[in-house]
Amino acid sequence: MQICCTKKLYDEMGIVPGKGTEENDLFCWSVHLITVKRRKTLVAVNDSNRYGFVLHGLKAKDFKNINELLIQGIRNCLRDEKIKSEIIESYLKAAGELVFSKTRGAKYVARLNKACEQVNIFDDRLETKELYQTNVAKRMNNDLMKIPQEAVYTYPHALLYRDFKLFAGEEIVQCEAVDIMVKLNLDRHTAWRRVITPVDITFKQLHIILQAVFGWKSYHLYDFEILDEASTCVLKVISEFEEVYESSPDCPIRLDSEVNFSEYAKQPNKITYCYDYGDNWEHEITIRGTNTEYNKTYPVCLMGEGDAPPEDVGGIPGYVEFLKIMADPNHVDYETMQKWAQSQWYRNFDIGLINRRLETILRV
Repeated sequence: MQICCTKKLYDEMGIVPGKGTEENDLFCWSVHLITVKRRKTLVAVNDSNRYGFVLHGLKAKDFKNINELLIQGIRNCLRDEKIKSEIIESYLKAAGELVFSKTRGAKYVARLNKACEQVNIFDDRLETKELYQTNVAKRMNNDLMKIPQEAVYTYPHALLYRDFKLFAGEEIVQCEAVDIMVKLNLDRHTAWRRVITPVDITFKQLHIILQAVFGWKSYHLYDFEILDEASTCVLKVISEFEEVYESSPDCPIRLDSEVNFSEYAKQPNKITYCYDYGDNWEHEITIRGTNTEYNKTYPVCLMGEGDAPPEDVGGIPGYVEFLKIMADPNHVDYETMQKWAQSQWYRNFDIGLINRRLETILRV
């Protein structure tokens, strides 16, 4: 495997880079050393697909162990994409031992510089306690880019999948997923969605998924309650934007970004999700089962029924009145309500549109 270093990096490492001979871009990584928040930060980008990873907070001792850190960084970023472990090891074996060289030309340096810009832009996502930076890498690898020779726009993660499918000659993604049914309480009306999602998500990410499948806009606060078989509260999960809350010994409270959904997805729990404490939209989440061989990195809405209300409609009574007016072109408020609904981006249930949004929703 060829590690193509900038001068700043190989000076820091105290090495004289050799002349690289690797011709397969997939086995070449361009690597630069920058300073972010006064900490040494290594940015690596694959020469074939522009997919990269970030190591932040490197110390002098780390550069003596750089080979292992780079291999582990590659292994981690491929695992983050849920690529099968046997394919990752097959790739590392085929790539061979690390060979350090100078960068391979202006094209690759420009791509590397673009990745470094992304790290600087999203430096607020850097974790000071971690060397390998998952959150920044997600944003970096979700940067829409144009492929000049193909005249199309795509993402580094999409190109990574393309490359590894060609390399492996088979499906490359496998992870554990959970199948959930989510019902929105609308009294006499019906709205439900069945969704399958990778199970290793936080409740904050689950909130983002539910916002997408019901067409909400995440304007308001929300919470989850996890209840046992006796309907006793086990845990309340709240948004990080809650300003005032009181914990109870009977039902502890944790932030949504700190709780993984997998902790509760395999237990006989009832989970409720309340969005917008004013309109009070209550959702009941039922775990249907798990799939240990899910071949996607993102959630999919499998089926659904019914339209969700628009934001700020006034709860169930307001929604009933909204539907009454929208169904009567002769109503005195019909045109006003039509315009208001458009301003709220109100639309009928569209599973195709939902699934297009879900493909990248966990990368935000």
